[in-house]
Amino acid sequence: MTVHDEDGILAAPESTETFVDHLRRSEARLTPTEKRIAAHMGLVWTELPLTSAAELAQDVGVNSSSVTRLAQGLGFRGYPDLQRRVRQELRRQHAPLPLPGESEAAAHWGREIQAFAEMQAQPEDALNRVAGLLAQAKQVYVTGARGSWPAAVYAAHVWQGIRPGVQALGEGASKRPEDWLDAGPGCVLVAFTMRRYAQNTAQLIDALTGRGVALILITDSGLAPGARQARELLILPTPGHAPFHGPDGRFVPLALPVSLSMLLAAKLTALVGSERLAALEHELGELDVFAC
Repeated sequence: MTVHDEDGILAAPESTETFVDHLRRSEARLTPTEKRIAAHMGLVWTELPLTSAAELAQDVGVNSSSVTRLAQGLGFRGYPDLQRRVRQELRRQHAPLPLPGESEAAAHWGREIQAFAEMQAQPEDALNRVAGLLAQAKQVYVTGARGSWPAAVYAAHVWQGIRPGVQALGEGASKRPEDWLDAGPGCVLVAFTMRRYAQNTAQLIDALTGRGVALILITDSGLAPGARQARELLILPTPGHAPFHGPDGRFVPLALPVSLSMLLAAKLTALVGSERLAALEHELGELDVFAC
């Protein structure tokens, strides 16, 4: 709606009215010269923030004072005020739209963010103890089965670059004792296990803890297999398991376990140094396709 003040001058457009709509609604009150300027403004309105009053006047073939009088007649304090109004409208048009509050994507990311927020609030002492065990161990075994296996592979990959003696034990490792025959006191087993818990992981935990290996269990529940045997138990808040969370509740969430592995890698580097990591980076640099 177009509003007039006490002097009959057109008021600035309401926030919900576009600048071009305001020009059209104001046309009946404009002089012939002002109509020519307003018509040109409507065609090039997105360029107005970068166009001076003198440049606009030259394009239309009028005096710059006519541009100023039109801006005031449209309810602005002057032409710079009109430019500010156009800039605000352009910002609104190009601002990224938020995800709908009830969309599947918004719900998914909301659960992920909440899980990280809960983890952030937990004390750091346990993480420091785990990093200490990883640094002091003679050998570090890392395992996980089914959906937890990718988290185990990533952790082993990252930690191998920081210290020697890190080995991933995959599906069926409990039935391949040659993979862990040298395990014993002074060694560490890091087991990733998220619902649904794998029997293979439980069997491997029993086999290695029976040989005196210290267990670090990374899981989503204190009821997970191996929780009672664990030297260190890290329980991660895991989004998506509740039935009302929809289809993504069927999948093992890996964002938090992978991020945790990165954090432990940083802590491990602080304890053992970065010499091995630097040597690895040097070797990898030689193999970089862009280094040729």
